[in-house]
Amino acid sequence: MMHQRRSVHVGDAAWQCPPFTLPRFFISYMCEFALFTWLLFVPWYYLFYDLPPQFSVQLAPVGRGLDTAALAAPSISPAFHVALHASNRRATERCYGHGEGAVSYAGFTVASGRVPGFCVPAKGSREVLFLAREDGVGLPEHLRDRMAAASKVGALELEVEVRLFQGGDYATSGRPTRMWCKARMGGARPPELTACTVLALQNWFDVDSAD
Repeated sequence: MMHQRRSVHVGDAAWQCPPFTLPRFFISYMCEFALFTWLLFVPWYYLFYDLPPQFSVQLAPVGRGLDTAALAAPSISPAFHVALHASNRRATERCYGHGEGAVSYAGFTVASGRVPGFCVPAKGSREVLFLAREDGVGLPEHLRDRMAAASKVGALELEVEVRLFQGGDYATSGRPTRMWCKARMGGARPPELTACTVLALQNWFDVDSAD
């Protein structure tokens, strides 16, 4: 007696693979890992790789400068050779397109000038020279007397403010790097090199424009 072979037909749906879904704990783990990596990378980048630059300034008078005879006149026309020392602690080159500097005393600007563009090599330093001058600056008499007395003993303290821009013009330069320095001069003492306080760093949190 012959038996017929039964054929079993299985529906197509039984052969379809179920949709692949990631477990929720895995997605949560990956998000936490990405956030942790970002929080770890950003401080490391700015603390150990993209270290802020350091600046110092040296101020030397041109001609009589601010001696007693010059300060006796109702108006003064001082001029200074300004040496800006830039130290780049970053691992890549840092460049500035142009800048401007001003020398002041008790809030009165006595000289100003343009800073030429320059680049500082990676982990290197550079000295940039520029001239700051002004013609016919009128100062109150009590300020001129105070400056003359301080200049006699070599204790004349001037303030130097420098702004550096990365772009070639003011419209595209963005936020400048600003620094404030004190320079003591007068008497027979040679010009001193004094450290500057950097007040604002250009594009501090902009990684793409850091170069």
